[in-house]
Amino acid sequence: MATSSEIKRLMKLRRIKLKRDAPRRFASYLGYINPKYQAEWFHILIAEYCQKLYEGEIKNLMVFVPPQHGKSEIISRNFPSWAFGNSPELKIAGCSYSGDLANGFSLNIQRTIESAEYQSIFPHTQINGMNGSKYVRGYKRNEDYFDIIGTRGFYKAVGVGKGLTGTPVDIAIIDDPVKDALEALSPVFRERVWNWYNTVLTTRLHNDSRQLFIMTRWHEDDLAGRILKTEPEDWTVLVIPAICEVENDGGLSHRHVGDALWPERHSLTKLLKQQQRAPREFSALYQQRPTIEGGNIVKRDWFQRISFADFKAMRFKEPVHFYLDTAYNKKKTGSDNDPSGILAACRIKNNIYILHAQSVWKEMPDLLRFLPEYIIAHEGNSESILHIEPKANGISVVQMLKETTSLNVKETPNPTDDKEVRFRVVSPRIECGRVFLVEGAWIEDYLNQVCSFPAAPHDEFVDITGYAINDLYEEDDDIDYDNISII
Repeated sequence: MATSSEIKRLMKLRRIKLKRDAPRRFASYLGYINPKYQAEWFHILIAEYCQKLYEGEIKNLMVFVPPQHGKSEIISRNFPSWAFGNSPELKIAGCSYSGDLANGFSLNIQRTIESAEYQSIFPHTQINGMNGSKYVRGYKRNEDYFDIIGTRGFYKAVGVGKGLTGTPVDIAIIDDPVKDALEALSPVFRERVWNWYNTVLTTRLHNDSRQLFIMTRWHEDDLAGRILKTEPEDWTVLVIPAICEVENDGGLSHRHVGDALWPERHSLTKLLKQQQRAPREFSALYQQRPTIEGGNIVKRDWFQRISFADFKAMRFKEPVHFYLDTAYNKKKTGSDNDPSGILAACRIKNNIYILHAQSVWKEMPDLLRFLPEYIIAHEGNSESILHIEPKANGISVVQMLKETTSLNVKETPNPTDDKEVRFRVVSPRIECGRVFLVEGAWIEDYLNQVCSFPAAPHDEFVDITGYAINDLYEEDDDIDYDNISII
C-alpha cells in the first residue's frame, strides 16, 4: 500500500505531466486547469472530439449528452480558453437560450484566462485588466464580450434570438438553445430558434467556420433535428445515452447494454425510476431519442398488416370512407407550413382497414381538383363519405365541394378535448390489433408521423386517424362481429 508521501509524489508527477500535455491536448488541459476535475471516459471522448473540431478534422459537431453529465463544463466553460491559448486570433461566439447563461460562460472563460495556471502555459493570451492591471486602449472587456490583446481575436456571448451584427465567427458554440419543455414543445418557439439560426448565426460564418452544438434533445423537430434533416452529411454527431443501448456504445466505450453512463453520479436505479415516471421525456432527454423506440402513444407493432389482394378478397360491399385534415399552405421550409392530410379507411366486421394516407401541400383550387381524383383512385364509390373537420379553411372546402362536386361531404364534430387526449382515447383500438394497414409505399411516412406523435413536426395523420376510428366505430359499437350467430 502506498504511503502518503508516495501518493503526494505521484500526484505531483501527474500535475507535471498534465501541465506538459495541456497546451497540445484538450483532455489533459481539463485536468490541469481544474485539479479537482475527475474526468470520466465520456468526458475525455467529448474533449477529443472538440480537439478534432479545433484542428479542422471535424467541421461541424453535435454532442448529445444527458442532463447534468458535464457537457457544458467541457465545451462552454473550458474549450474556448484552450482554443484561445493555441490560437489567440480566433473569433468565437458562445450562444445559449438566455443572455444571462451565455454571459456566465463568458465570465468563466475570463476567470480561467486570468488564472496563474493558465498563464503559465499560455502566457501570450491576455485580456484587458488582468489581475488589476491597467486596461490597454482599443481592447474591450465586459461580461458578454472580450478581446484578446494584441490580436483580432475575441469572444462574444449572445442569447438565442439576439443579434450578432458585424461579428464574423470562426467557431460558433451553441449550448442548449431551449430552456425547458415548454419552449421545446412550442412550435412557435422552435420556429423562432430556427429563424434565428438561419438569419443571424449562419450569416456570420465563413467557408472555414466551425460549429459546435451541445444539446439535450427535447423534440425531434428541435434545432438539431431540423439541421440534421436538411444537411446530415455536413455534421458529425456524438450521441452518448444515459443507459447503454448498444454493446460498447458501438465502439465508443466498454459499457454493456443496460449500464448507466455515470453510475457514481446518476445510478441505474435512479435512471430507471426517472424512465418509469416519464418514459417519453426520458427517451428524449436521457437517451437522446425524441421518439421512443417503436412509438410514443401508439407503437408501430400495434398496427396489423394486410396485402391489397387479401383486403379485396375479404371485402364485400363495405364502403371506403375518407377523412381530410385541411391546411392552406404549399410546402415550404418551416414547421408552421402544415400540409393537408387525407386518409382512406374501411370497416369490415369489427376491424378497421386503412387503405392509404397522404400529405399534400395544396392551395384551395388544387385541393378541390385533387380530392375527387384521390377518392376514385382509392376505392371510393357513391356510398363513400368525405369527412372534413370544419376548422380554418375546412368550412370553405366543405361548401365548395358541395357546390361543385357530387361527393358526399360531411363535417366532423368540432373537438372539445386536446389533440393528445383524443389520440390516447382511440389508441386502445390500435393496441388490441383492430387497425390494419393495407400494404403500400405510403405506410412508412404514415407510421413515422403517427408513432412519433406528439414529438413529430406534423400531425395531420394523427387527427384523421382519430376521426376515422371514432367514426367507423360510432354505430353498433357494442356488437361482437366475430362471435355473432345468425339464425
